[in-house]
Amino acid sequence: MADTIDTPPKLEILLAGEARPRNRSVALAFGVAGGGKVGFELDAKVVPATITALASHLGQVMATLPEEEWPNFQVLKTTAMGLAMNPQGELALALELEGGGQLTLGLAKGDLAVLRDEIDEAMRIAEGSRH
Repeated sequence: MADTIDTPPKLEILLAGEARPRNRSVALAFGVAGGGKVGFELDAKVVPATITALASHLGQVMATLPEEEWPNFQVLKTTAMGLAMNPQGELALALELEGGGQLTLGLAKGDLAVLRDEIDEAMRIAEGSRH
């Protein structure tokens, strides 16, 4: 982005979102710093680039912060999950999100053992918190 634009208000929490098929768009509502709400409607064609830009720029911000200063990220809640595989045999974790969205995360074969270990650890933590 060549020009930097100061664009208050600062968005602090995602309140709602909806697909608008008739408009070929996605609408999002946010809570803003100091109270209040603001909404945006994004044309479907800019959504993938917007997601990529947000993830990239978040990575740049996080790289500058010590871990103890990381923000408490808003959690995406899942309603279902499963494995997916593309025609090339690459695995992915498909997450169904509260509200009907889906997030598919490609998995490198080398990360599968790490994922298994992380899930095992999560199970131990979850079982420990039940007692």
